[in-house]
Amino acid sequence: MKTMGQAGMLAAILLAPGCGAEKQGTTPTPMEPLRRATFRSLAARDFLASCPGGAARAQTVSQVRRLEELKQLAVRKEAGRAIWLGENDWAGVARYSDREPCETGEESYREALAAFSATLDDLAGRIADYRE
Repeated sequence: MKTMGQAGMLAAILLAPGCGAEKQGTTPTPMEPLRRATFRSLAARDFLASCPGGAARAQTVSQVRRLEELKQLAVRKEAGRAIWLGENDWAGVARYSDREPCETGEESYREALAAFSATLDDLAGRIADYRE
């Protein structure tokens, strides 16, 4: 069993329910679910890119393009700050990540692709639900 590295622990803290505003007895901001969804989508994107040859595959490029379109949609809905916060959180954690890269093989790539796609579906839902 692998232990959770520094980045994993930090990510768990950042995304844990009950942290931040909730812990202080106030309600979370409307941007919090969108910030977390952005963070998870970036983590899934980077894991997919770690698959051997995965970054250059057409399906990966298509999903990355979808992520960029969702981010543009969020900006048009005035949710750009939430996207930026999620990106900032990921940038702070990613450099310390000791997560194992995607394994070699088509099955591993397809699983990583499906996981990334699912995070984008969640992100799209969070953007649709966003109200300032």
